[in-house]
Amino acid sequence: MISSLVNRRAALGGLSLSAVLALAPRLASATAPQTPAVDDAVSQPFSVEGLRERARAMAAAPYAKPPAAPSITGLTYDEYFRIRFRSEADLWKDRKPQFRAEFFPPAWLYPRPLPIFEVAAGLARPIAFDPAMFDIPGEHADVAKAWKGFSGFRLLWPLNEAGKMDEIAVFQGASYFRSLGQGQRYGLSARGLAIGAGEPNEEFPDFIAFWLERPPIEGEAVVVHALMDSPSCAGVYSFTIRPGEDVVFDVAASVFPRTTMTKMGAAAMSSMFLFNVADPSPLQDYRTAVHDSDGLAIWTGRGEHIWRPLQNPKAHRLSNFPDENPKGFGLVQRARGLEEFGDLQARYDLRPSLWVEPLDAWGEGAVHLAELATTKETDDNIAIFWRPKAPWKQGDQVDLRYRLHWGQERFASPDARVFRTRTGADAQAGLRLFTVDLQGGALAEGLDGVAMDLQATGGEIVWRDLSPYPDDAAARVAFGVRPQAANMDLTLRLTRGEQAISETWRYLWTV
Repeated sequence: MISSLVNRRAALGGLSLSAVLALAPRLASATAPQTPAVDDAVSQPFSVEGLRERARAMAAAPYAKPPAAPSITGLTYDEYFRIRFRSEADLWKDRKPQFRAEFFPPAWLYPRPLPIFEVAAGLARPIAFDPAMFDIPGEHADVAKAWKGFSGFRLLWPLNEAGKMDEIAVFQGASYFRSLGQGQRYGLSARGLAIGAGEPNEEFPDFIAFWLERPPIEGEAVVVHALMDSPSCAGVYSFTIRPGEDVVFDVAASVFPRTTMTKMGAAAMSSMFLFNVADPSPLQDYRTAVHDSDGLAIWTGRGEHIWRPLQNPKAHRLSNFPDENPKGFGLVQRARGLEEFGDLQARYDLRPSLWVEPLDAWGEGAVHLAELATTKETDDNIAIFWRPKAPWKQGDQVDLRYRLHWGQERFASPDARVFRTRTGADAQAGLRLFTVDLQGGALAEGLDGVAMDLQATGGEIVWRDLSPYPDDAAARVAFGVRPQAANMDLTLRLTRGEQAISETWRYLWTV
């Protein structure tokens, strides 16, 4: 959540079923716990265009607030995650394709069941629910009696080792989903749509039903469709998921506004930043840094690469970066050394980066960044998204196509990139001190002819220095700036002649 921090362990439960109940067949009762059974008697023809027509019809009608979620108690966070889906009940296990699907129970913070279907040969059949699909700690076995359906699912594929199934995607909670690359651990999450993120009365659209296409036995991709609903809009999202060194999602979405929308956030994602050397912790902590992402990267439509280090501000704040037809943007984890964090359990050095690659021209708009103050590493206090300049109007069909790259940083600047930012103070002189370390690109040629293009809005730059860094193809920019306002917007890039040879470093300092 952005208007009131998302607990990363919660990821928002309470999924809405209101609009889909009249549109999707009922969940069939299971007759055998060994596999997610399907009932041919309630199968229905399936097409993406049919889903779009459903969403269009939903958006033409008033939003129906979902009924109160079932009250399911008796499980703590740790107890909930001790529940295991039995591997013998995996979807597609009997067909032996590359992919598997497993399901989550409706418990803890995810009490509301929702329809999930398998699509094969043009027919959608509901996946039947049975509590016997789950291994439940004995002292909590009675809790399962209240379960009526699944609250989400995960997809598996041999990501890291042949013959060993690993999670490659999880869909659970509102319109949240997540993935990762080879050798990594889960970190940040993506969202189907954000509405009013970082502002009061934020709206959280729900994925209210899912359709999983049965993958071919030798297939290299799996396709998931989701029906979305919220007070402001309805929509359909299709995800073509291709695992490899990175896991890549091709996303095709159609959104149908119920009303004129001006605070929409497309291709949204949420992450966590608590502290690092540039923004140290106010609390005593043995670790050097704690964050899932350390910077916002943008590749603008003009071809400029921007790097904005993330911060944990003293008060919530919003920033935006206007652009036209962006080439891409994302939240990146550049710190990759274990000792840059000093945490052997959380292994923040293994968290994925997430890059959005638009597949169409998105026109005018801005990348928005929300940074929220927090003292907990269990809070998602960072969000970014694309907000078009033109509003989405009631009755429109808004089509979006983009590609999500989960894994290592992709599409970074071929020129010098920032790998570390440090800040400090010269209290006697009344200055803020900064060092920005850059590496790569044209710096391999040395610093002859290299100049600093350094700007400070809201401050006066008193001194500056450019020095070679001991590593190859690296340099350090150091400078002192006297604040003249409560906020200073700092910008830096390196040039040789008229040519930029580094990405653009952007930093917002606040009192």
